[in-house]
Amino acid sequence: MFKHIFLCCFLCVCSSIFSQKEESSFKKSADSIIRTEFPRTRMFNIDYNQSLSRDFESKLFDEEFQEGTIENQKTLNLSANIPFYKTRKWSLTGSASYKYVEFEFGKIENISTATPFFEQNSIENFHNFTSAISSTYFTKLFKLPVIYNASLIVDGNDKGLERVKGMVGASFILNRNATTTITLGAVTLIDPTAQIPFFPTFTYNHKFKKSSWEFDFILPQRILFRRSISTKGRLSIGSEFGGNGFYVNVDQTNFPSVFEYSQLEINSGLIYEHKLSHNIFVTLKGGVTSFVSNRLTEKGEPTKDYIYENTQDVTGYFNLGMSFNPFKKKTK
Repeated sequence: MFKHIFLCCFLCVCSSIFSQKEESSFKKSADSIIRTEFPRTRMFNIDYNQSLSRDFESKLFDEEFQEGTIENQKTLNLSANIPFYKTRKWSLTGSASYKYVEFEFGKIENISTATPFFEQNSIENFHNFTSAISSTYFTKLFKLPVIYNASLIVDGNDKGLERVKGMVGASFILNRNATTTITLGAVTLIDPTAQIPFFPTFTYNHKFKKSSWEFDFILPQRILFRRSISTKGRLSIGSEFGGNGFYVNVDQTNFPSVFEYSQLEINSGLIYEHKLSHNIFVTLKGGVTSFVSNRLTEKGEPTKDYIYENTQDVTGYFNLGMSFNPFKKKTK
């Protein structure tokens, strides 16, 4: 499983839980913040992403290994977030996801005599499964509203169960008024293979006066300028930090049988969200992808101990997604 459980995953389950009727003024404020910052996360989600052709160069054990072209990369994600227990301060949510990743390689040149892992002149595909149980607790600390979250995560691929990991975090609501929302917190991933095991989180959302535009900044996830196009559409311009990852099964002597491939990237461009009905939303994205890090590590080992890495040129991408919440009530 890829280690990019950023702030969106830290609070993603809350968006579906607390979109129901609020039970206190504090929860109402917290609910509004969560739904504003994470509008794409709902109960059932599907999205398709494709990045276009780019050249790459790779190293194995710090020695030149291969070079060639990734003709395209396709990723299909299916996910569900189901709340199953809720009180005034506590909530529990179960989630599950399936990810399919496909690479089409071309013009591969082996600089080394070592046997390739998965980059060959063909189409390679990978299947990844993830399930999690997340708990969220609302309270106050230092007279400030605070949201605590903890998650237990299990993942694997079509070959079987691979790993169990966890995540804990907290977020303070520092300011909330008609135009500005500010939160501050931190997230720790209980996972030795995480490329970023601990990071602070900071969100700043500001609606400009006498303007249709607003500024939406979530560290380390995204920086966007956005505005409503109509009563059913919203346009965003900016960058999002995310990535991809999957398990790689290797059948070679002198090598472990399972590795993890992690890919960190920055997607910059346009995002358009459209409300088809009160509980169905469609999202279109397009722009350029810049690859920050692409590493292959033995399963369960720290990412800094990677045996393989590659560098990829900047390329274009597009994404189509849809989300559905069958239990969302229609507002009058």
